[in-house]
Amino acid sequence: MSRTYQDDPSLPGAGPGLLARIGPRTVRTRIFLLFGLLLAGTIGLSQFLYGRHGAVLAVSLAALVTSALFAFLLGRQITRPLIQMTRTAEKVAGGDLKQRARVYGRDEAGVLARTLNAMLDGLEKTCRDLEGRVRVLEDEAGRKAAQFEKDAAERVRIEKELRRARFEIDQFVDKRTEELSRANDELHGKVLETRRSEDYLQSTLDRLEGSLEGTFRAMAMTLELRDPYMAGHQNRVSSLAVAIAQEMNLPWEKIEGLRFAGIIHDIGKISAPVEIMAKPCRLTKSEFQLIKDHPRVGYEMIKDISFPWPVAHIILQHHERMDGSGYPDGLVGEAILIEARILAVADVVEALCSLRPYRPALGLEKGLEEVRKGRAIRYDTRVVDACLKVFRERRFSFKKEPQTPLYQ
Repeated sequence: MSRTYQDDPSLPGAGPGLLARIGPRTVRTRIFLLFGLLLAGTIGLSQFLYGRHGAVLAVSLAALVTSALFAFLLGRQITRPLIQMTRTAEKVAGGDLKQRARVYGRDEAGVLARTLNAMLDGLEKTCRDLEGRVRVLEDEAGRKAAQFEKDAAERVRIEKELRRARFEIDQFVDKRTEELSRANDELHGKVLETRRSEDYLQSTLDRLEGSLEGTFRAMAMTLELRDPYMAGHQNRVSSLAVAIAQEMNLPWEKIEGLRFAGIIHDIGKISAPVEIMAKPCRLTKSEFQLIKDHPRVGYEMIKDISFPWPVAHIILQHHERMDGSGYPDGLVGEAILIEARILAVADVVEALCSLRPYRPALGLEKGLEEVRKGRAIRYDTRVVDACLKVFRERRFSFKKEPQTPLYQ
């Protein structure tokens, strides 16, 4: 704002414009000189025409003074609005926007003064608006600065808390890692100990299973010592039953139970008299009834032994039939254990293939024909189909067991 009205070429009267070349004082002076020259010329012309009379000279001098005064007043009247607007413009240029030009009339100078005042009103209003906007922006900037400072302080606080939390977490992780490492070492030791225990238990289980199978075979041999015609029968039935069960995709637990049950399925015949077992002709009704009791006798013999499989019930049901025509309880369909249904088919096939005191061996085809005819009537359909399949595809055959000197 140090630059004045005359220094700014954009303001009225500045630069190479009219008011720069002809100021108010110059206008008054030139008007005065113009009137003086005109009056002097008039006086001179009058003196030349009328001679050198003193009265004419006095009148001329009075007219000259009057004209000069009139020229001075007229020039002042003309230049006063311009002078006032010039002073107003200088004050406005100095920063006082409340200044207004005085309007002296409705001529061009008055229009110029009113236009200047309107411009100053607009400029003052714009300045007030700008000042208000500046104040709003300053207030907003202050609020934002305060909020920024608050956010910065909060960010610093959060960063401190995060550093402290990270330090605590690192300490916790280190501690837990150390604890987990110790626990892992202990667990590794326990795993090794458990593996050793499992290996020991497995070896013990294998020995027990071998002992159990040896016991079963010893029980089977007890029956075979009384009845030479039963030699190898139970082992062969057990082998065929396992082959059928594998073809049917039974679980391993059921197959193991079936194998052990097959080895001693006829153990109940030990209660029958040797004379009946070796009788070379058809048995009487009472004799056959004694034979029919062997499943229940076998069940009673081993029911109190704690096996992991239902061996006693398999032995009890191995002569039951799907249509209820079997014995000892006349069970029907699904009431018969699947292991007993498999054992029934294997028992019939092997029995017809083997020699009996009352008939010769009838051969494998006769045994398969028998179960084929009883399919879906006396024997389970799936069991018969699996039995026929293992023989048809030659995935099973009865192995001839060598006779011991006892039977030779």
